[in-house]
Amino acid sequence: MNYRHAFHAGNFADVCKHVVLIALLEHLKRKDKPFLYLDTHAGAGRYDLSRSASQRSGEYRDGIARLLERRAPFASEEIAAYVDIVRRSAGPDRSPITAYPGSPLIALALRRRDDRIVLIEAQSTTVASLREHVGRQPRVAIVEGDGYRELLAYVPPIERRGLVLIDPPYESDTEFDRVLEALRAAHGRWPSGVYAIWYPLTSRAGAEAFRRSLVDSGIRRILVIGFSVRPLDSPLGMPGCGIAIVNPPWQLDERLRQVLPELHDALAPGEGGTDVRWLVPE
Repeated sequence: MNYRHAFHAGNFADVCKHVVLIALLEHLKRKDKPFLYLDTHAGAGRYDLSRSASQRSGEYRDGIARLLERRAPFASEEIAAYVDIVRRSAGPDRSPITAYPGSPLIALALRRRDDRIVLIEAQSTTVASLREHVGRQPRVAIVEGDGYRELLAYVPPIERRGLVLIDPPYESDTEFDRVLEALRAAHGRWPSGVYAIWYPLTSRAGAEAFRRSLVDSGIRRILVIGFSVRPLDSPLGMPGCGIAIVNPPWQLDERLRQVLPELHDALAPGEGGTDVRWLVPE
């Protein structure tokens, strides 16, 4: 795998994913019963954006850096909570960009005592970093292995409630196919689970074909989110990202229609836009 998340950590797409993740977790926490959070491609957990990889790409400057530099308070609790988690991640007297939290640490920051977390990562060196950053904690498991295969060992969870985040690197032309195959298999075992699938939006046809495959899959209750900072036919880089959510919690769609425009205005005012719509209804 040539992909290294450090080049892209903290960019607009990462920020969007994390804010949506916070919204999902907070909606799940509205019920007292515990839940499972499972991350199929957990990554290293924490990233130093002051190091050469992030500085060379500079992508975080148009993402998390813009939120950290903002002086006015955010109206959306989810964005405010995200910025607070990022600020606290580095500890006192350190720049937040030196310890930027990935999805595993955001989930750890928000979970309750009885909620359970499973973090899956395929690359041995990344697993070692993840173990270092997470440490030994009760009800937290770090698993080295293929996220798509390992997922099936954990569903349905004993809690009967939970969220699966599928966020692969999309380096291979077959990645969308693997995502759909894993989703179908997991959904077949656990049809009531919440599944969030992040994917890039580019001028290539992969994302559109993936959404058509979701429609044809027979899976119901699929909400899709679009977040772009440039026109989607832009030939430069990744102009946007999408998140497909199977079984979104009640009223999540309405909430995201309020949160995402504020986030977009903070990151890319006047460019691109946001979209929250039902791909497949009940």
